[in-house]
Amino acid sequence: MLGINLIFKVFGLFLAVAGQQPAPNNGEILMPTDEPFNMLKGEYQLDVNEMSNYRPTWASVWKITQNDVNNEIFYISTWPPKYCHGIYICPLIKQDYHDTNNFKTVEPEMCEKEYIKFYPHINKLHVKVAGGAEEEKYWMKNRLGFSIDNQFKAKLHVLESKPESHEQFMNATQKFIDFDFKNKEFLILTNSRMCQVNKIGSQFYPFFRKGIQKNPDQFPMWLNHGGQSNVATDYLPPVKSTSRGKKIDLLEYLKEQTWTSKKLGNLVKACEPVVGWRASGRKKPVNAQFKKVSVSSYAVNLPSATYKTDTVRRFTLNVEKCHWFRIWMTPKGEMTEYNTEMKLSETVDFFLNEGFYISPESDEAHPLPGVNELTKFTFTAALKDDVDLVDMTYGEMQGSPIYHDQFKLSAVGKTAFNLHIIKAPGCEISLDSRPALWTDFDAARVNNALHFGTCKFSFFQ
Repeated sequence: MLGINLIFKVFGLFLAVAGQQPAPNNGEILMPTDEPFNMLKGEYQLDVNEMSNYRPTWASVWKITQNDVNNEIFYISTWPPKYCHGIYICPLIKQDYHDTNNFKTVEPEMCEKEYIKFYPHINKLHVKVAGGAEEEKYWMKNRLGFSIDNQFKAKLHVLESKPESHEQFMNATQKFIDFDFKNKEFLILTNSRMCQVNKIGSQFYPFFRKGIQKNPDQFPMWLNHGGQSNVATDYLPPVKSTSRGKKIDLLEYLKEQTWTSKKLGNLVKACEPVVGWRASGRKKPVNAQFKKVSVSSYAVNLPSATYKTDTVRRFTLNVEKCHWFRIWMTPKGEMTEYNTEMKLSETVDFFLNEGFYISPESDEAHPLPGVNELTKFTFTAALKDDVDLVDMTYGEMQGSPIYHDQFKLSAVGKTAFNLHIIKAPGCEISLDSRPALWTDFDAARVNNALHFGTCKFSFFQ
């Protein structure tokens, strides 16, 4: 066996990087499928991707861009907490990656000179600046913030000590650690392929995609970004289903109220239009803040079974001032039959103030981040019929999505279904059927296969 010079170990987790070895498979690594992957060595052929069509998983490269400088700040988020236990951010000299130029692990101890090790579940940071010693700091959020100037001088936001109470957290004063990121890029490693690291608003270069393309049958094929076939990836959607299924209705009290589609006195209330309100202007105050549980219902259908490769099944909810909301997606169910026909396996329940949602698959509560980030939810289904996996993108910062998750809901695989959006009193939600909302990059425009009928407004009293 050839000797290997270790460059670094990722704090007792899965990955390590080794000194240069001959590039296997011309830089395209063949992922082992029968044992944990535990070593980066030699060269890797990288190509650029976005979160909408791939995932970073264990190892990825992220550029520091002029857009970061223009915004004077950028963020690196980690999600979900269940899987993200250790993140290793390694600033390296930037390279251009293409068919003839691979990522190379050539410099001894290349990630021991300067790094940021982030342990989100214990709010701890180990930080080392080039030429300095390692420092222990703290951070209470699930994303790291970096201020940056036009010379690429950056400051990492940290806390000197860990707050032990809410009062201490609110009164904590941020400190800063200085970095020089001129001509640098980030190699980011995680402890799990299920951890979704995201330098918000950026493209990235995943390490293993090229190798997976050579043996796609050995990997999960569920990601779809408008193509006729799904894309193989080493990222596996989190398993949410249980033998018990979803049995507990946290909105049971709605069945004790009376549903109606009639007028409420002289008040006229209509659904929000099927466009983004940021495109058309804010609503008039008289149409906002309805004080009862309200419902917006849409008949959704796919008028043609023939799709181009630039087509998706997608819709977005713009959310504001909302305590909770429920999506009931059903092949035939109407609100007139809510008490008898509503199945919990057809619902997704979001409790924004409490910070969790319940998928259609079980009663398990899945965490949501801070309520201020939860202003937009996008739901994308596979283009093929009878495929029930939904990719949910949510959170928004600087015009870009932050978080991704998946769940199964059978109605999205049908050629026609009803979509009911049930909202808490005062909750404001508009539905946007445009297929491409986050367009920071020069990606090809896509079409939406889903056609939405006229919205019907109703409420509970």
